[in-house]
Amino acid sequence: MEVKLFHTNDIHSHLYNYLKIKDFLDNKKRQYKQDMVYVDLGDHADRSHPYTEATLGKGNVEILNEAGCDIATIGNNEGITLQKEDLKTLYDGADFEVICANLREVGSTSPYFKPYVIKEINGIKFGFIAATVEFTPFYKALGWEVSEAFEWILKAITEINTEVDCIVMMSHLGRYDDESLAMMFPEIDVILSSHTHHYFEEGEWIGDTLLAAAGRFGDFVGEVTLEFEGRALIRKHARLYDTDLLSSSDDHYYEIGRDMMSTVVKEEAPPIERTLYSTSRFIMALARMLRLFTDSDASLLHTGLIAKSFEGGTLTEYDLHKVLPHAINTVQIELTGRELKEVFNQASKHEFKDDIIRGLGFRGDIFGCFVTDNIGYVQSEREYYINGERIDDRRHYKLGTLDMYTFGRIFPQFRYSKKVYKMPEFLREIVKMYRTEL
Repeated sequence: MEVKLFHTNDIHSHLYNYLKIKDFLDNKKRQYKQDMVYVDLGDHADRSHPYTEATLGKGNVEILNEAGCDIATIGNNEGITLQKEDLKTLYDGADFEVICANLREVGSTSPYFKPYVIKEINGIKFGFIAATVEFTPFYKALGWEVSEAFEWILKAITEINTEVDCIVMMSHLGRYDDESLAMMFPEIDVILSSHTHHYFEEGEWIGDTLLAAAGRFGDFVGEVTLEFEGRALIRKHARLYDTDLLSSSDDHYYEIGRDMMSTVVKEEAPPIERTLYSTSRFIMALARMLRLFTDSDASLLHTGLIAKSFEGGTLTEYDLHKVLPHAINTVQIELTGRELKEVFNQASKHEFKDDIIRGLGFRGDIFGCFVTDNIGYVQSEREYYINGERIDDRRHYKLGTLDMYTFGRIFPQFRYSKKVYKMPEFLREIVKMYRTEL
């Protein structure tokens, strides 16, 4: 007997692709009837899409319902781009199971969602376990815990191992953690892998564990075929379907989202220019808003944040969303004067100005130049000033900036500095709060 597992991951609200996947899965359900399971591995919702923004992800849940999703887990886009209460109610209308072994409320000893689910198909019992990536400081800022994923996965395996015939891991941990899982837990028969946007055309093997992954943005839909003799799993293989080769469906969700975001942010708003290599009125205003919102001494951001220009006039939530579509939060970082000067010296070189950035919550393209607020530089003295006072190397200062700068290589000074992440407001929500600054 054969059982088919269809899987999607990291759709990121690319609904024009997902609608093709939905039609494809409808056909597969007619073909295989009860001998298939469809699971989504998270990051289906991305607030860069107006429909997701307007419905706070509930529209994505309804689309998963329409696609016949059986089980889903959460990615970081569901977990840390929504307020805590919005995540708690996100799946209220779901017709599918939601599982995640390592997400719990701060102070709780139990997962918020079920850690696993057992499904029986033609007498064969499947155990599905899920876990999500440990973006610990961001979850903590929202009142969640996601640490110790491997320990929670081990606990789930121990609980179900003797009860099921096949264990399927639904992972939003990333490729390298999934490879470690396969080596550490040979009890897992299949790992459906996601988060790092990788794909395996015919799966990858580590020992007897099959890893399957379907890339990003709905470019592929994955299929794993499991063959059984009686209740014994004897063969398994994976493949991908390229959605470019699937028949297309009309994507009307963008227009629905646009219409739902017609609320006026500001009447007679000035134009917003997209100037990647120079400052503009709006980017300077945004830097000031960032400093005020984070209650910092100075602020730092980059011009590429302006994804689209605005001609001026009535600024709606939809217009502002097009200008700032990013899933980016702000952070207050404590630095010594010496470290702060190092940061601004590095920023002034604009080494990343031509880089095309993918991920880190950034939903634009070219990085652009750095812009600061409340920082002065006297070139003849080679000294930086805050509020007219020379920066003291030994004094501590607070810098308001973007969480995306704390993820990687841009500013190594941020790695071990004291950080307070300001959650869950995105930049566009900060603009609404300080609209009088426009």
